[in-house]
Amino acid sequence: MNKTFMTRALAMTAMMTATMAATAQDYEVHHSGDTVIAELSPQAIFVRTSGDTTIVEITSPKQFLFLPVEKDKPEVRVLLATGAAGDDWRTVRLAREKIDYYTPMRIGGGEKATLKFLGIAPDALALQALKMDDTWQKPRRK
Repeated sequence: MNKTFMTRALAMTAMMTATMAATAQDYEVHHSGDTVIAELSPQAIFVRTSGDTTIVEITSPKQFLFLPVEKDKPEVRVLLATGAAGDDWRTVRLAREKIDYYTPMRIGGGEKATLKFLGIAPDALALQALKMDDTWQKPRRK
């Protein structure tokens, strides 16, 4: 059978058998070949590669995706791929060894969100530590 189909089928089975709903901070990352699957209930995050691009597909995304940042690392290019002419790349210093803070990225909910990353491995810490939520409040500065 198709490897991607089997991976997604296993992810769906695991989500259905979970006894407790996960919070945005509580999910497991599973490795299956070159695919990383992070499960949230009812969200699922699928990570795969295509050439030098790491593609993240999120089913049932919330309004915001929080990207983990490590201040002293090189920048990674990130694109929220909606297919619209206005799609543009932004740069983020994604975490590789430790997380200094999170930066929000509006992904807008809906049925599915697709992000593309240039310059980071599919099993990087940043992709394993993604968080989602429907709200975000800008921190106040003193």
